[in-house]
Amino acid sequence: MNKIIPDQWHKDGKESPLATFVKNIHPVSPEAIEYINQHSYPQRVDRGTFLLKAGEVSRHLYFIRRGVIRAYIKDGTKEITTWITAENEVVASIRGFNLQQPSMENLQAIEECDLVVADFESLQYLYTHHMEMNIVGRKLLEHYYRDAEERAFISRIPNATKRYHHFLNTQGHLSNRIPLKYIASYLGMTIETMSRIRSARPKVK
Repeated sequence: MNKIIPDQWHKDGKESPLATFVKNIHPVSPEAIEYINQHSYPQRVDRGTFLLKAGEVSRHLYFIRRGVIRAYIKDGTKEITTWITAENEVVASIRGFNLQQPSMENLQAIEECDLVVADFESLQYLYTHHMEMNIVGRKLLEHYYRDAEERAFISRIPNATKRYHHFLNTQGHLSNRIPLKYIASYLGMTIETMSRIRSARPKVK
């Protein structure tokens, strides 16, 4: 069940965490910050909550203040994890949100999450009326393109043990927060292979 948290940053004269995140990417006008403050809101979702399901067109993007979210696609009854991310990241379906087309992915909270939510129309307004927000958008796309390149790279490492060690080196902070079945799926291996690799003594190369 989703729970709306009182809008404390307006009540207490504070700034939306999404606005703070944006300012850390690139300087933006006070007017843009105020617009973000007025057009974003906090939301808490329980573990297992779907932020988006495959086939839906997304109207919202989410900034993660606390928690972990995964995306996955389905092949029959099999779930294939496509990405996993946590605090201080913005998440949305590229197809479902940016292109306003039916999403191929499901977005699901795998921990209880505190989020900041903004909608598609608000983002388009910011792009149109505050030109500096287009630089923010470009830098975010560069960041997430790099992440997509990383996922493409890790999927091409032929050795399962090396894939897992690469995951630990790049996303090790998540290794104890994510169920093994999701890590195994993300790395393209069975849960049995994952368990065997984790129980083995690492070899020094």
